[in-house]
Amino acid sequence: MKSVTFSDIERVPEQARRPSPLRSPQRVTLLVLTLVLGLPALMFIFQQIDPGAPLAYIVVPVLAGGLLPMMSMMPGRFEVTTRFDACHLVVTLDDALGRLGYAPAERVPGAVRYRARSGKEIAVTVRAHALEVMGPVPALRALRRQMDC
Repeated sequence: MKSVTFSDIERVPEQARRPSPLRSPQRVTLLVLTLVLGLPALMFIFQQIDPGAPLAYIVVPVLAGGLLPMMSMMPGRFEVTTRFDACHLVVTLDDALGRLGYAPAERVPGAVRYRARSGKEIAVTVRAHALEVMGPVPALRALRRQMDC
């Protein structure tokens, strides 16, 4: 794809995204409850396994391990620019996202929304010579690798 260029993936502020139905109060409550109860339970278990270990050697890795996955799901965006009409690139995007486990969920003129079984979404805005792709950063990285091939 010599006539196609990819921008760098950049993080997008959370307010810029449309509200997702997956951000329901029950789901947020479950996540908070899991973190509030699960992380201290892990710290307690590790302290019982090795009582002589300094507390910082237990607390820091458990907190990092519990909170780091949430940070990796932050939304991001990148642009695919092309010399020809960008709507022709949507077929290639469909194939690449299909290999990643995403299926088209909603198609309207100028936009396509893809959804994975896990509920993650990728939104694509189609302009004259560019596609703007927004979604979770790890999924965007995988998509770029798929489309580079």
